[in-house]
Amino acid sequence: MRFSRFLAELLEAVNPALAALIVAACGYGGYRWAEGARENLTFGAGLGVVAGLIVAALVCGLIANLSLIEQHLALIADDIEEMRARDAGELEDETTG
Repeated sequence: MRFSRFLAELLEAVNPALAALIVAACGYGGYRWAEGARENLTFGAGLGVVAGLIVAALVCGLIANLSLIEQHLALIADDIEEMRARDAGELEDETTG
C-alpha cells in the first residue's frame, strides 16, 4: 500500500514535466514535418505545439484528475479508520476528552 501511494505521488510530481515533454516533442515533430514537406517551419512548429497542448491536456489532465480522486479516497479511508477506532473504543471521543 505504501509503495502504491509512493508511485501515485511520484506520478503527480512528474506530471508537469510530462506535459512539457509532450508539448516540446510535438513541437519538434511539427517542425520536422514542416521541414520534410518544405512548408513554413514556424507554422509546422506552431501546429505541433498546439497539437501537443491538446494531447498534454488530455493525458496530463486525466492523470491530475485521477490523482485528485486518489487523494480524496485516501482522506475518506483515513476518516473511516478513525471512525472504526473510535467506535471500538480505541480512541477517546473528542467532545468528552
